[in-house]
Amino acid sequence: MRKIITQEKQNKKTKRNQLVIGLVLIVLMLFSVIGYALSGRGDDNSKTIEYNEIKFTQDNSGYWNFKIQGQNLITKYNPKETEDISFFNSLNMADYSNKPLYLIGGFAESNYEIARNLNSFVLRTQEACLNEKDCLKDFPIKNCSIDNIIVIKEPEEDLKEKIYQEENCLFITASLQNQTRYTDAFLFKILGI
Repeated sequence: MRKIITQEKQNKKTKRNQLVIGLVLIVLMLFSVIGYALSGRGDDNSKTIEYNEIKFTQDNSGYWNFKIQGQNLITKYNPKETEDISFFNSLNMADYSNKPLYLIGGFAESNYEIARNLNSFVLRTQEACLNEKDCLKDFPIKNCSIDNIIVIKEPEEDLKEKIYQEENCLFITASLQNQTRYTDAFLFKILGI
């Protein structure tokens, strides 16, 4: 048999049960938010390295983000991954600053890497050709003694990958799979990293 309870006691019991259920739900929601926040951090694959006092942070897409001269820059590789690529280059960022930069050859990713990172420093980037004979499209013909040009190409059969300069032309000679890495090595050097 059930015990007879007054209406007042029944109301107190109902309020107490509602309060307990409400507190349990609040605690459950709080822990689920905290758990989600902590699990989100655990899944974050971002890495951070410091190179020459510049902080490089790798995002979830695999690109490295860093800041120079107030500009946010993004590269596929970090400077540690390009340390084995050495070359002589007498040009610096002042030689490129507020002047057109012409790109010849290369595949989309390496050209985009240069344009994305130097557009805030140069007047514009544009595709061009060095001579009419090799020009497959209606691009302007440019000259290494006058214009800033970056030529990206694959090495000939027995030649090794390298970066070299002739007047104002910088030649990046690398296999397709290494062109972006060599391009990033050039960017780090020109940016003074």
